[in-house]
Amino acid sequence: MLIEQIMKTKCITIQPTNSIAHAAELMQRHEIRHIPVTNARHELVGLIGLKELQSASSVFHPDTLHVDQQNSVSSIMQQTPITAHPLDFIEDAAILFYEHRLSCLPIVRGRRLVGLMTETDLLRTFVQLTGALEPSSQIEVRVENTAGTLAKIANLLAKTNINILNVLVYPTPDPYVRIVAFRVQTMNPIRIIEKLRKEGFDVLGPDVSR
Repeated sequence: MLIEQIMKTKCITIQPTNSIAHAAELMQRHEIRHIPVTNARHELVGLIGLKELQSASSVFHPDTLHVDQQNSVSSIMQQTPITAHPLDFIEDAAILFYEHRLSCLPIVRGRRLVGLMTETDLLRTFVQLTGALEPSSQIEVRVENTAGTLAKIANLLAKTNINILNVLVYPTPDPYVRIVAFRVQTMNPIRIIEKLRKEGFDVLGPDVSR
Protein backbone atom coordinates (compact mmCIF):
# COMPACT_ATOMS: atom_id res chain seq x y z
CA MET A 1 0.00 0.00 0.00
CA LEU A 2 1.22 3.48 -0.89
CA ILE A 3 1.33 6.48 1.42
CA GLU A 4 -0.94 8.47 -0.90
CA GLN A 5 -3.73 5.99 -0.17
CA ILE A 6 -3.87 6.86 3.53
CA MET A 7 -2.34 10.33 3.94
CA LYS A 8 -4.43 13.37 4.80
CA THR A 9 -4.49 15.76 1.84
CA LYS A 10 -6.36 18.59 3.55
CA CYS A 11 -3.76 19.97 5.92
CA ILE A 12 -3.89 22.98 8.21
CA THR A 13 -0.72 24.94 7.47
CA ILE A 14 0.96 28.06 8.79
CA GLN A 15 3.56 30.44 7.38
CA PRO A 16 6.95 30.95 9.05
CA THR A 17 6.18 34.62 9.76
CA ASN A 18 2.99 33.80 11.68
CA SER A 19 3.17 34.01 15.45
CA ILE A 20 3.62 31.22 17.95
CA ALA A 21 0.32 32.31 19.50
CA HIS A 22 -1.42 31.78 16.14
CA ALA A 23 0.05 28.29 15.85
CA ALA A 24 -1.17 27.41 19.35
CA GLU A 25 -4.63 28.76 18.55
CA LEU A 26 -4.83 26.69 15.34
CA MET A 27 -3.83 23.52 17.17
CA GLN A 28 -6.44 24.07 19.84
CA ARG A 29 -9.22 25.02 17.43
CA HIS A 30 -8.65 22.08 15.05
CA GLU A 31 -7.60 19.62 17.77
CA ILE A 32 -4.34 18.73 16.05
CA ARG A 33 -0.81 18.19 17.35
CA HIS A 34 1.27 19.26 14.33
CA ILE A 35 1.19 22.00 11.73
CA PRO A 36 3.39 22.02 8.60
CA VAL A 37 5.03 25.36 7.95
CA THR A 38 4.87 26.39 4.28
CA ASN A 39 5.87 29.38 2.19
CA ALA A 40 3.75 31.25 -0.36
CA ARG A 41 4.41 28.52 -2.95
CA HIS A 42 3.11 25.86 -0.52
CA GLU A 43 6.61 24.43 -0.19
CA LEU A 44 7.44 22.80 3.13
CA VAL A 45 9.92 24.88 5.12
CA GLY A 46 9.35 23.49 8.61
CA LEU A 47 7.13 21.71 11.09
CA ILE A 48 5.77 22.79 14.44
CA GLY A 49 4.16 20.54 17.02
CA LEU A 50 3.16 20.43 20.65
CA LYS A 51 6.75 19.57 21.55
CA GLU A 52 8.03 22.84 20.08
CA LEU A 53 5.22 24.83 21.72
CA GLN A 54 5.91 23.26 25.09
CA SER A 55 9.64 23.91 24.76
CA ALA A 56 8.95 27.53 23.91
CA SER A 57 6.53 27.88 26.82
CA SER A 58 9.15 26.59 29.26
CA VAL A 59 11.35 29.61 28.62
CA PHE A 60 8.57 32.20 28.87
CA HIS A 61 8.82 34.75 31.67
CA PRO A 62 5.78 36.54 33.11
CA ASP A 63 7.01 39.97 32.05
CA THR A 64 7.83 38.89 28.47
CA LEU A 65 5.05 36.35 27.86
CA HIS A 66 3.17 38.53 25.38
CA VAL A 67 6.32 39.31 23.40
CA ASP A 68 7.42 35.68 23.29
CA GLN A 69 4.05 34.47 22.02
CA GLN A 70 4.23 36.99 19.23
CA ASN A 71 7.58 35.68 18.07
CA SER A 72 7.42 34.05 14.65
CA VAL A 73 6.92 30.34 14.18
CA SER A 74 10.28 30.23 12.38
CA SER A 75 12.02 30.80 15.73
CA ILE A 76 10.92 27.43 17.15
CA MET A 77 9.92 25.22 14.18
CA GLN A 78 11.78 22.12 13.02
CA GLN A 79 13.61 23.52 10.01
CA THR A 80 14.48 20.22 8.31
CA PRO A 81 11.70 17.77 9.15
CA ILE A 82 11.92 14.22 7.88
CA THR A 83 9.59 13.72 4.91
CA ALA A 84 8.32 11.04 2.58
CA HIS A 85 6.98 10.88 -0.99
CA PRO A 86 3.33 9.94 -1.67
CA LEU A 87 4.46 6.96 -3.77
CA ASP A 88 6.56 5.48 -0.97
CA PHE A 89 5.22 2.33 0.66
CA ILE A 90 3.66 2.59 4.11
CA GLU A 91 6.23 0.04 5.31
CA ASP A 92 8.94 2.58 4.46
CA ALA A 93 7.02 5.22 6.41
CA ALA A 94 6.74 2.83 9.36
CA ILE A 95 10.52 2.47 9.41
CA LEU A 96 10.90 6.26 9.54
CA PHE A 97 8.39 6.52 12.39
CA TYR A 98 10.22 3.77 14.30
CA GLU A 99 13.83 4.80 13.69
CA HIS A 100 13.32 8.52 14.26
CA ARG A 101 10.54 8.24 16.87
CA LEU A 102 8.24 10.40 14.77
CA SER A 103 4.64 11.24 15.53
CA CYS A 104 4.05 13.07 12.25
CA LEU A 105 5.42 12.76 8.72
CA PRO A 106 4.93 15.49 6.10
CA ILE A 107 4.45 14.13 2.58
CA VAL A 108 6.05 16.13 -0.22
CA ARG A 109 6.38 15.97 -3.97
CA GLY A 110 9.56 17.85 -4.72
CA ARG A 111 9.40 20.49 -1.98
CA ARG A 112 5.66 21.03 -2.26
CA LEU A 113 3.53 19.75 0.63
CA VAL A 114 0.87 17.33 -0.63
CA GLY A 115 -0.19 15.57 2.56
CA LEU A 116 0.41 14.60 6.14
CA MET A 117 0.61 11.25 7.88
CA THR A 118 0.48 10.68 11.64
CA GLU A 119 1.32 7.71 13.81
CA THR A 120 -2.43 7.26 14.34
CA ASP A 121 -2.98 7.02 10.57
CA LEU A 122 -0.23 4.42 10.35
CA LEU A 123 -1.52 2.33 13.26
CA ARG A 124 -5.12 2.44 11.96
CA THR A 125 -3.96 1.24 8.55
CA PHE A 126 -1.97 -1.69 9.93
CA VAL A 127 -4.92 -2.74 12.09
CA GLN A 128 -7.17 -2.64 9.00
CA LEU A 129 -4.63 -4.63 6.99
CA THR A 130 -4.61 -7.40 9.58
CA GLY A 131 -8.37 -7.80 9.23
CA ALA A 132 -8.72 -7.60 13.01
CA LEU A 133 -11.70 -5.24 12.75
CA GLU A 134 -13.79 -7.87 10.94
CA PRO A 135 -15.51 -10.86 12.58
CA SER A 136 -12.68 -13.37 12.31
CA SER A 137 -10.26 -15.72 14.03
CA GLN A 138 -6.48 -15.91 13.96
CA ILE A 139 -4.66 -19.22 13.71
CA GLU A 140 -0.92 -19.44 14.33
CA VAL A 141 1.14 -22.29 12.93
CA ARG A 142 4.82 -23.09 13.52
CA VAL A 143 6.39 -24.18 10.21
CA GLU A 144 9.75 -24.89 8.68
CA ASN A 145 11.15 -21.98 6.71
CA THR A 146 11.07 -23.80 3.37
CA ALA A 147 9.63 -22.96 -0.03
CA GLY A 148 6.07 -24.12 -0.62
CA THR A 149 5.03 -24.42 3.03
CA LEU A 150 2.79 -21.37 2.93
CA ALA A 151 1.13 -22.60 -0.26
CA LYS A 152 0.39 -25.98 1.34
CA ILE A 153 -1.41 -24.35 4.25
CA ALA A 154 -3.31 -21.97 1.94
CA ASN A 155 -4.45 -24.87 -0.24
CA LEU A 156 -5.58 -26.77 2.82
CA LEU A 157 -7.59 -23.82 4.08
CA ALA A 158 -9.13 -23.31 0.64
CA LYS A 159 -10.75 -26.75 0.96
CA THR A 160 -12.65 -25.53 4.03
CA ASN A 161 -14.40 -22.84 1.95
CA ILE A 162 -13.41 -20.18 4.49
CA ASN A 163 -11.83 -16.96 3.26
CA ILE A 164 -8.35 -15.92 4.36
CA LEU A 165 -8.39 -12.24 5.33
CA ASN A 166 -4.72 -11.82 6.09
CA VAL A 167 -1.44 -13.72 6.38
CA LEU A 168 1.48 -12.62 8.54
CA VAL A 169 4.83 -14.38 8.88
CA TYR A 170 6.82 -13.86 12.08
CA PRO A 171 10.50 -14.69 12.62
CA THR A 172 11.66 -16.90 15.48
CA PRO A 173 15.06 -17.30 17.18
CA ASP A 174 15.56 -20.30 14.89
CA PRO A 175 16.26 -19.05 11.33
CA TYR A 176 14.83 -22.28 9.96
CA VAL A 177 11.46 -21.83 11.67
CA ARG A 178 8.69 -19.28 11.12
CA ILE A 179 5.33 -18.56 12.72
CA VAL A 180 2.57 -18.14 10.14
CA ALA A 181 -0.55 -16.33 11.39
CA PHE A 182 -3.69 -16.69 9.29
CA ARG A 183 -6.72 -14.52 9.97
CA VAL A 184 -9.75 -16.38 8.64
CA GLN A 185 -13.31 -15.21 8.15
CA THR A 186 -14.97 -17.33 10.80
CA MET A 187 -15.60 -17.05 14.52
CA ASN A 188 -15.28 -20.82 14.96
CA PRO A 189 -11.88 -22.06 13.75
CA ILE A 190 -12.14 -25.54 15.30
CA ARG A 191 -12.71 -27.32 11.97
CA ILE A 192 -9.70 -25.60 10.39
CA ILE A 193 -7.44 -26.33 13.38
CA GLU A 194 -8.42 -30.00 13.36
CA LYS A 195 -7.69 -30.26 9.63
CA LEU A 196 -4.29 -28.59 10.02
CA ARG A 197 -3.30 -30.88 12.89
CA LYS A 198 -4.50 -33.92 11.00
CA GLU A 199 -2.09 -32.97 8.21
CA GLY A 200 0.76 -32.75 10.73
CA PHE A 201 0.97 -28.97 11.18
CA ASP A 202 2.03 -27.58 14.57
CA VAL A 203 -0.88 -25.28 15.46
CA LEU A 204 0.08 -22.95 18.30
CA GLY A 205 -3.29 -21.28 18.81
CA PRO A 206 -5.95 -20.51 19.56
CA ASP A 207 -6.52 -23.06 22.26
CA VAL A 208 -9.98 -24.42 21.39
CA SER A 209 -9.93 -26.96 24.22
CA ARG A 210 -10.94 -24.41 26.85
